[in-house]
Amino acid sequence: MVRTFTTYAIMVLLAGAAWAGPGHDGGHDHDVGATTASAATSRLESVGSDMELIATADGHQLILYLDRTATNEPIDGASIEVSGEGIQTIQATRRSPGTYELEAEWVDKPGTYALVFAVTAGNDADLLNGTWAVAPPTTNTSSQPVALIEIIKRSDVLGMILGGLTLGFILAFAVRRRRPAMEENAPSAEQLEVPRSRTQPLRTAAEVIVVGLILSAALTSRVIAGPGHDHGDGGHEAPAAAASGKTPRKLPDGSVFVPKPTQRLLQVLTALAAEATTSRVSELIGTVVPDPSSFGQVQAPMDGQIEVSGRGISFAGQKVEAGEVLALFVPSIPVADLGTMQQLRAEVEGKLVIAQQKLNRLSQIASVVAKGQIDDTKAELAALHEQRRVLAPKDTEKFALKAPVSGIISVANVRAGQVVNARDTLFEIVDPEKLWVEAIGSDTHSEAEIGAAEARDQEGHTFKLAYVGRSPTLRQQARPSLFRLVEAHPDLPIGAPLKVLVQTTRSARGIVVPEAAVVRGTNGLPQVWVKDSPERFRPVEVRTLPLDGGRTLVVAGVAPGDRVVIGAAELINQIR
Repeated sequence: MVRTFTTYAIMVLLAGAAWAGPGHDGGHDHDVGATTASAATSRLESVGSDMELIATADGHQLILYLDRTATNEPIDGASIEVSGEGIQTIQATRRSPGTYELEAEWVDKPGTYALVFAVTAGNDADLLNGTWAVAPPTTNTSSQPVALIEIIKRSDVLGMILGGLTLGFILAFAVRRRRPAMEENAPSAEQLEVPRSRTQPLRTAAEVIVVGLILSAALTSRVIAGPGHDHGDGGHEAPAAAASGKTPRKLPDGSVFVPKPTQRLLQVLTALAAEATTSRVSELIGTVVPDPSSFGQVQAPMDGQIEVSGRGISFAGQKVEAGEVLALFVPSIPVADLGTMQQLRAEVEGKLVIAQQKLNRLSQIASVVAKGQIDDTKAELAALHEQRRVLAPKDTEKFALKAPVSGIISVANVRAGQVVNARDTLFEIVDPEKLWVEAIGSDTHSEAEIGAAEARDQEGHTFKLAYVGRSPTLRQQARPSLFRLVEAHPDLPIGAPLKVLVQTTRSARGIVVPEAAVVRGTNGLPQVWVKDSPERFRPVEVRTLPLDGGRTLVVAGVAPGDRVVIGAAELINQIR
């Protein structure tokens, strides 16, 4: 019976190994006859003192990209001759600005070629060399029959064999017939002539159970693996094909690969970093304010109503001259005040009648009356006439609201028939050619240290400033400084925020780069991109100081001689 279980176990395991088929052998079988070309794209880089060259393949053509080493500018109109061992000298032709091509049958043939490029561009000439390597196609071996001993040596097969044998022995002892110990003289089964058919079903059932368990284990291990999922050396997932050499991408070390066609499209430019000593700059936050001598307001002198003048009501944006009428103002008088004024007018009218009668009587007897009495009466009569004029009804009196200065109306808060209160601002007039900038900053420096100053708005416009003075009163824990715009921009509005850069007499040393060369990294810190090779750029964190409206001083992070990207740095920063 043990032999039967063992035989079944070995048969099932061998069948499972045979059923595994290609791709399920744990990594010991390989397909043969499939030829796969290399996915890597051949590239050649050669860098000289003044020029750098990149070579790529396009079918049977060799494409050459020629640039300046320091500035990354394409070199157009150059003459390039390509030669090598066993290769006839070929003259490259111009394909596009800075790009050249030549026909070469050996470009896509497997092998290694040492090439020499003789480059002449104007008065510059250089010899560049490099190695062009094309990998041979890769082949795989076919599946071969595996010897039985190799299958049995495998750990998983040995484990299943031992497990099957152990389970078979256990079931064999479990189903055998027992003899009672107390029946010493009990007859045997042969003596009792017990039919053999009674014990045969139990044995058959045990054998079926064992075979089923072993077969299930063998098939389950194969099914879980699935097609192509080997468990041995060849069972790991094949690495992905190499990325195309024409696609910009970010590399694992944080640098980025930017092929030459992409650099031409983005117009990537570089500059050699060189240290320089410049004046230290203080950065302030400024606001455009009007020149006090060219700014005026028109306010309501009292409660009243706006009326239209002969030229209409002035509006915002209108140019006016000093003394020009902007609108008419009719004062409003309360009802109680009107009653009081009517009473005063009546009293004045009565006094006028009495004074006039007195003067008439004195004039008739002028010969017997002192002349001074007649003069006093005349003076009293004149004063009463003036009082009556002052107390005349005011409901028809209008005031002209006039412009205090020449300029452009910046604020017009009036409408025809509008009722306004005393001291309401009706008009504001400013001269756009005379503007100042009020700046506040945390840097502390004396007035003697202040030199030239510039302002820059949010759209990138730069304005020259002239220092006017500093307020002795603190505002926002700082003393405001006033600057005058030397040349005002026509579209610069009052109240616009500006960045004010003030040069001081203190000096600073660093590397001057354009402001656009400094970008923000993924960690939020400022960084620049440094060109390590013709198609590879590395991010470098830097510490900067403001210099002027268009330049920045890098004081740490960049070494002299580094090729810093000064054009399209923000676009390179977005490559993922």
